[in-house]
Amino acid sequence: MRVKTDYRSASKSSYENFCLSNPNIRISYNEWLEIIYMYNEGFRDTILETGEKERLPSGLGAFSINKKKRVTKVTTPEGKQFINLPVDWKRTKEKGKIIYNFNFHTEGFFFGWMWFKKEARFQHSALWRFKPSRVSSRMINHYIKSNAAYQHRYKQWKH
Repeated sequence: MRVKTDYRSASKSSYENFCLSNPNIRISYNEWLEIIYMYNEGFRDTILETGEKERLPSGLGAFSINKKKRVTKVTTPEGKQFINLPVDWKRTKEKGKIIYNFNFHTEGFFFGWMWFKKEARFQHSALWRFKPSRVSSRMINHYIKSNAAYQHRYKQWKH
């Protein structure tokens, strides 16, 4: 039988551990959840609005939005070439042939969340990976489409 792994910061067991280690602080589980979610949303919004690198406490490392130019053609080791662009599925279905999305509105750049693992100060950080929530990923698109100046705030970071 599969054993449930509980690694979320907003889990009931994390709340119970918090209450045991801080007996002088009395808050309900719902208040505790609200504090965690408000902090996370504020952290996310700060990065989205400024485009700067921000650090999380306890040595978890820094996060930012990475701006990257896509390589349009890729050659495999066998010598085959293929187009490395995202497919615009809506227009592909309408036209009946593959239509690629060139990201002309962002001058060919695409954007994504980046975790700076090398700045994390905990053991075995190389074994972990960061996957942003769906809302956080979609917020980048919202910011860029709502105001074109945001795409120039985000930087190209080196790994």
